[in-house]
Amino acid sequence: METKTYSIHDLHFEHRLWKSETKIVIGELNIYLEWLSCMSQKSYDLEFQKKIDSFQNKFDIQRIHFDRFNDRINAQDSYIESLERELGNEIATKTLTDHTNLRADITLAVTIYKELKEEYKNFCKSVKF
Repeated sequence: METKTYSIHDLHFEHRLWKSETKIVIGELNIYLEWLSCMSQKSYDLEFQKKIDSFQNKFDIQRIHFDRFNDRINAQDSYIESLERELGNEIATKTLTDHTNLRADITLAVTIYKELKEEYKNFCKSVKF
């Protein structure tokens, strides 16, 4: 795997975008979990309840992953901020190596999340009360 370097400002900007995206995903997951709770009360069919439980588990796992991404992003930001304090005005000329696979992890997680959302939407369309 090729190691790339990025300007500190570019990395910091990317972190802000990721934080925004993770905040949106976590918000959506909370809404989906709330909706699942409402849906589970509408039918006591065993297969339906199993599907609801499955989605709740998947959404909980996704929320944990995105919470951890926030932690990893914050750790990277803390490192960058310490460099900014240390280097002052020279920071604009500095570069860092890539995010230690954080970029690839987030890209994969967002792809998986989008697939899960699509699966959930299809499930909601198929439900008949």
